[in-house]
Amino acid sequence: MISFLIKHKKSILIITLAFFLGSIIYIGLDAYSRSNYNLTAATVGNEKISYRDLYRLSDLQANRLRSQGIEVSEELLKMIQQQTLSSMVSEEILNQAAQKAGLFVADYEIAYDIKTSPLFSASGKFDKDQYAYALQTYSGVTPAQFEKQLRRDKLADRFRKVLYSIYKLTPQEAKYAYQIQNGNLNDFETNKKDFVPALMETKMETAQKAFLDDFNNKVEIKTFLE
Repeated sequence: MISFLIKHKKSILIITLAFFLGSIIYIGLDAYSRSNYNLTAATVGNEKISYRDLYRLSDLQANRLRSQGIEVSEELLKMIQQQTLSSMVSEEILNQAAQKAGLFVADYEIAYDIKTSPLFSASGKFDKDQYAYALQTYSGVTPAQFEKQLRRDKLADRFRKVLYSIYKLTPQEAKYAYQIQNGNLNDFETNKKDFVPALMETKMETAQKAFLDDFNNKVEIKTFLE
């Protein structure tokens, strides 16, 4: 997974920027009618996550499913909202942990990501006017607001990579896991190319969950979504 991220770093950046721009562009009309629109959906320590942001992102995901011909029932929408809120809480936790660890994202990194994104370029070159126009016309946010969220995304990802770097997968551990799963090592060398990355990804997911659980024991986290 980590090697995949490194190999496809530029493509992932483009997708991330596209997703975020899309999310701030779409504001569901249904969300505006909700009585708790401006209230707090969750708190992580002293930081608040608003229903405004939750509805915006969950509605975006729901509409993507609808565009694929998938019927979004009330039950499915609630599930999407729960999953979205969980992801938002996780991002806030990672940001707080990153700041506590002294990590930061430099201004030049944000500038580079934006200037090299095809979303804000004309004829292959960054266009400042097009950048400002796209944000103002289609999303109603300022460049500062957009860049703040982009910085949060990168900071969370930076801490996640630091967390992952602590854990190593030894050849002996890989063989042991394969033997436990399959009962023998007969085809280990043949399947190693696919098995080891999958095992590493599982280990990293477990590490992140353990970190989030530990954080939850130290910092009060509350969610109010029913």
